[in-house]
Amino acid sequence: MNEYVYLKNVDIYFSEGLNVITGETGTGKSLLLDVIGSFLDYQNIRSETFSADMVVNLPDDFEDLGIGRGQRIFTVERKNKRMFYKIDGRLVGREVVQDILSTVITIHKQNSHMKLLDKDFILEVLDNVAENSELLRDYGELFREYQQVLKIISNSDKEMELKKLEELREKVKEIEEANLDIHEEQDLEERYKKSLNIQTTVQNYNAASQQLEEIEYALRKIYNLIEEKYHQLLDTAIESIAELSNRISKDIFELEEMNIEEIENRLWMYKKLRRKYGPTTEDVLDNLSKWRNDIREIERTIEILDNAAIKMNKVENELQILAMKISERRKNAAEKIVGMIAKHLKELNMNARIEFAFEQKNISKNGIDEVELVGSTLSKGQLYPLRKIASGGELSRLMLALELSLASTDVLVYDEIDAGIGGVTAVKLAEKLSELSKNHQVIVVTHLPQIALKADKHLALRRFGDEGTIEELDEERRSEEIKRMFGGSEVIEIIGDLKDKV
Repeated sequence: MNEYVYLKNVDIYFSEGLNVITGETGTGKSLLLDVIGSFLDYQNIRSETFSADMVVNLPDDFEDLGIGRGQRIFTVERKNKRMFYKIDGRLVGREVVQDILSTVITIHKQNSHMKLLDKDFILEVLDNVAENSELLRDYGELFREYQQVLKIISNSDKEMELKKLEELREKVKEIEEANLDIHEEQDLEERYKKSLNIQTTVQNYNAASQQLEEIEYALRKIYNLIEEKYHQLLDTAIESIAELSNRISKDIFELEEMNIEEIENRLWMYKKLRRKYGPTTEDVLDNLSKWRNDIREIERTIEILDNAAIKMNKVENELQILAMKISERRKNAAEKIVGMIAKHLKELNMNARIEFAFEQKNISKNGIDEVELVGSTLSKGQLYPLRKIASGGELSRLMLALELSLASTDVLVYDEIDAGIGGVTAVKLAEKLSELSKNHQVIVVTHLPQIALKADKHLALRRFGDEGTIEELDEERRSEEIKRMFGGSEVIEIIGDLKDKV
């Protein structure tokens, strides 16, 4: 990691099992998770310019992305507020990196327990467990069609649509009949310029031809004025003039064969259509293409309007069937999750009844379910929405129980999930994280010494002014750090004294 806030040229090596990051308040422990999050959808970047490499062991091939399993180097770089991503030195899009790493790494952020009050988040959890992605994709496509039909019915008037259709068809017909072609237009303009020159030439040739006739007539009158010995020379002159006159007449005939009027008419057609639908011929042709599409859309709209009732019933029925399938799978997922949550809550020293409360609503983009978590810390009685009864600490434990129930990726990153937790619950939490780390690589930013005591690797962040360092602690330094987290040697001695008195 290079130049991220006050972390400069930092190398961190996480091990298998439980990796714990500790440090004084304000040292910026969460900065490390910012950088990991920059490879995912967790965007909390606090530096204008930085770069980082992350080595990840991919368990699977991503053939569609051209990435194989095994160790891969992922790189992120920020310059001028823009993010650049690479895999093994090859520049790729952010989506590619996120698609790959989201299957390997999950980040649980600070205050993520507040999402338990978000009904959309609850639906997302249930859909993930229920594996509803394909059904939701089909439902989404159908729902968009449903909205389009509704919009057409609400905003469209058949008479107006028919009028627009007639006007567009007239425009398209006029342009199509003209059979416009950009290359033809250019050729016509060149020929027209040439024809204008030819017209001048014809005029000049006609004048020359007339003058040659007059010259020939004048030469013939000379015969009577000169001796016979000069007649041969005069014959030669007259023959030359006659030949020249003949050739000019032939050229005039050929030039007059060119149909200037036809060229002018064709060019006028281009000019007229440019004026009406332009300003350029390219614009006319672009509009032609657009209006053809518009005609198809209007025809489809009119067809929908003609069959609106039938269409709406068909789409609504299909949506209802899909929505019911999605809902049923959500309810099955809810039963599965509730059992796991209850188990983890008990182990986290919290006795509570938790359920997912389903309420059916009208068809919407997410289906027909409105779901929220309800619960109670009493063994009997009514369950109430968590937003009304749960404290921050209870929500934190509940969120942890949910996350423990849903742990799926190989790497799990927790950013101070111990907020609002202490005492015996902190010990239970440490045990749960230790248990979780047997099957996952777990990275935790924490203030709790109970969690630090369970670490397979303990990293401490130190800050000195504008410089920050990350230390991998050996046993001696780890002991000192844990003492600090408990409150120092004096606090530990007091605890010891209290224990002796008990």
